[in-house]
Amino acid sequence: MKNEYDFIVIGAGLSSLMFLSKMISNKSKLSILVLEQKRSIARNQTFCVWEGPGLINIEKEFKLKAKHRWNKILIENNRKKIKKDIHPYHYVCHDGHTTLKKLSRQIKGRVKILYATKVTGVHEMDKKIQVNSSEGNFYSKYIVDSRPKIEKNEIKSAYIQQAFIGSEIEVKSNYFNKYEATIMSFSKNKKETEFIYQLPFTKKRALVETTLFSKSPDLKKLQQKHTRNLKKYGDYKILKGERGIIPMALIEAKKNKRIMKVGMAAGMVRASSGYSMRKIANWVLGHKGKTLKKNNLLSFSYSPNPLLDFFDKIFLAVLKNHPNKSPNLFFNLFEKSSHKSLIKFLSDTPSWKDNLNVVLSMPKKLMLKTVFKQR
Repeated sequence: MKNEYDFIVIGAGLSSLMFLSKMISNKSKLSILVLEQKRSIARNQTFCVWEGPGLINIEKEFKLKAKHRWNKILIENNRKKIKKDIHPYHYVCHDGHTTLKKLSRQIKGRVKILYATKVTGVHEMDKKIQVNSSEGNFYSKYIVDSRPKIEKNEIKSAYIQQAFIGSEIEVKSNYFNKYEATIMSFSKNKKETEFIYQLPFTKKRALVETTLFSKSPDLKKLQQKHTRNLKKYGDYKILKGERGIIPMALIEAKKNKRIMKVGMAAGMVRASSGYSMRKIANWVLGHKGKTLKKNNLLSFSYSPNPLLDFFDKIFLAVLKNHPNKSPNLFFNLFEKSSHKSLIKFLSDTPSWKDNLNVVLSMPKKLMLKTVFKQR
């Protein structure tokens, strides 16, 4: 087996595959190896984004097909409800397995992917980088690294974690409104931010997720809560499940002349929400017109939006230090702001008017108090 390549990519996840699908020309002669530790493409993932005017059309640009879309959203807190028709925008769900499979097919023939290959070490040498793996050693001049390894000195804000356990369920009766996505239905929890997230695909089938923003989430306890939450749906069948823990923090990856970090460790997960697909798409298509060449990898390095990072830094501090106030904070955000401004803000493409609209919808005393504490 060949062991030397122009580029080695660690991880065949969303950030790596979206990048490769757009940045390798059809006539490329580059040799690229992707090392993925999983045995095959995972089936327990869901990627969601906001779509609409002023936002990059991810389906069109990346030749993908969404699983479902909603033009109505629901937010619930302490028996209060906000129902919004967000037309001409939509909340859009992409099945993770289908998405990664399609992206993999797009780069077939131009990239070699080795599954069930665990990377055990990366060592920089004089002119090459050695990548140790369960399938042997490989060598390259440049590395694209999507491993979620984050060092303490790369964290530039308050640090909390988003833990989630989700089940795609099927019930016997027509229980769900397939046109309305429940973005947040808050549960009583003074020490953590806890809510149910519900995405109906049909009247009888939906993804139901129990989510927690916490300093130190316990997945076992969260599973118990999730099991209790599912009881309200009566007689149900679990079709598939997903679970995970995502860091919520501003991440600033260390600069390296030969290794480019992508994904979570590069700060491509929105710190205040845990969403990544839109952020990755914006990054990739921000380089539209360029193609990957032997010596231009680092020109694709991710650069954050300083203003959005400032807002997220404040938001994270509130979530960490005042979890009992976060349900009202989110509720006010959806209730008082224009849905168009909020969606563009959450999608990393706000105008100054959108930013102002969102800021004015937040509780001013709490936010100002947090700003001064950050200084």
